[in-house]
Parts: sequence; structure tokens; C-alpha cells
Amino acid sequence: MVEPFETLKDAEEALRKLTGILQEEATKRTEDFRTEHISTLMKARAYLSADQLNISSGVATKVLLDTESYDLGDNFASYKFVAPITGYYQVNAGVRYVSASVVADERYFCIIRRNGVNAVSGVGHAAVADAVLPTCSDVLYLAAEQYLELFAYHAAGVDTVDIDGGTAHTYMSVHLLSA
Repeated sequence: MVEPFETLKDAEEALRKLTGILQEEATKRTEDFRTEHISTLMKARAYLSADQLNISSGVATKVLLDTESYDLGDNFASYKFVAPITGYYQVNAGVRYVSASVVADERYFCIIRRNGVNAVSGVGHAAVADAVLPTCSDVLYLAAEQYLELFAYHAAGVDTVDIDGGTAHTYMSVHLLSA
């Protein structure tokens, strides 16, 4: 049973407290929903569909990720991922160098650039003239509208090194972890 309020002022104070409690709960539920559901809509994966030929030695070359495996937020275009909202993103990438073009005893790189600046890199060393697949992975903080691109780099001393196309070979995936 609820006791009646002694004065109108007591009733107004109780109403203010109840309104505050309800607003806090609504804010918490909104934030929980946003974190849980928005992150499921912010994910993309793209790959190089055909071999990219004649990568110059000593020059970082943009990988032309031209085919999407998925892009739930429509954030991948023009070979790059553009962050739709500020947050922490899990980023994974790999660049597979074609075995017939690899020079033995050289290094081959996978580089993720954020707004044109190296953010993450991975290196592979070819002990023999065979395919090499350097990968890189990290959690990156991206402000809204910052972009990520995948680059290939090698120091083989020849300009005839090729990148292997195909969904399992050369790719980049980006998933929002938290906003």
C-alpha cells in the first residue's frame, strides 16, 4: 500500500526522483542496445579478385580490393574502408605474393594504412622462391570518416612481383568492436 504524500512538495520531489531513475535506466538500455546492435552492422570484408601484377620493388603499392565478401554498413568502396562512427575496430589483412614471382631470401610486407599513414604491418620472409603470405592484425581506434587501405611492399629488387587474387589470398576485414 502506498502512503499518501503529506504535501504537494513531497509529491513533486518523489516524481523528480522517479523521473531521474527512469531516465538513467532508459539511457543505460539505449547504450547497451547501441553497443550490442550497431557493432553487428559495422563489418566489412573485401578481397582482390584477380592477380595484381608487377608490384615495384621498394614502393608501397595500394592493393585494389575490388570485391566484397560482405559489407553490412556499406562502408567499403574505392578500395578502402571508411569508418561510419568513432570506435575501436578489429582489422585483419593478408597479402599473398604469387610463388612464380617471389625472389628467395627477400622480405614481403602487408601494410594497413589509416588516412595514408602506416598503422599496422606484417612481414614474411621467403626462404625459397615460393608463395609468401604476410598478415597483419590489430585493434585500431578510428574516428568517424577515417579510412583504412591495404598496401603491399617488397624489397626483392625486381618489378615483376605479383599479388595473388582470390578470397583466401589477399583480403582485409574490419569489424567494429565498440563505439
